[in-house]
Amino acid sequence: MKALDLGLTAKARIWQDEPLYFPGDSRPAFYPVEDQRIETILDNAKVGSVSKREVMIEILVPLGARFLYACLGAIFEPNDSGKLVLKVSIATELERQLNTSLASSLDIVRIGITEEYAPSVTDGARLKFQEPGVSDILGSGDISFNLGAFGEISSSRAFFHDLAYAVIEVIVRDKGRSYNIKPSLKKLLEQSW
Repeated sequence: MKALDLGLTAKARIWQDEPLYFPGDSRPAFYPVEDQRIETILDNAKVGSVSKREVMIEILVPLGARFLYACLGAIFEPNDSGKLVLKVSIATELERQLNTSLASSLDIVRIGITEEYAPSVTDGARLKFQEPGVSDILGSGDISFNLGAFGEISSSRAFFHDLAYAVIEVIVRDKGRSYNIKPSLKKLLEQSW
């Protein structure tokens, strides 16, 4: 895990191809799946250049008297199905509380991606996949968003949308493009390399 300082008091942590545990927590950031959204992003996909990748990003951004928090992770597993498939696993809103998140002292943080945030995760990932060449970089396989956490008062649909975009960006290590995302997430991506 790499801790990142995003300026002022914004902070982030990023996990890349390593055990996806929060510091001080003995359980991985996976959660029980209540439902799943599945969407084919690309038919007739060829084998891509990316092997199995696991990425999780946690971010806390203070904005004056309020703050934003989200944690989101995905695993890309290549296969020979000929399709690039996006999966978003949905948890209940009553998953276990996480006491070692960046926002634990400010909010009640729970493991999971709830039904409220799942469409935003799908839309954010889809936006990244619509950029030329991104789907081809991954190629045939499954990209599964099945790691994450949300704050009861600090998370938002827009923030999960932007974070899903950023997670895909890190998975494909797309350094040469301009980022169409919020400045704090842009800085996170720049520091992740």
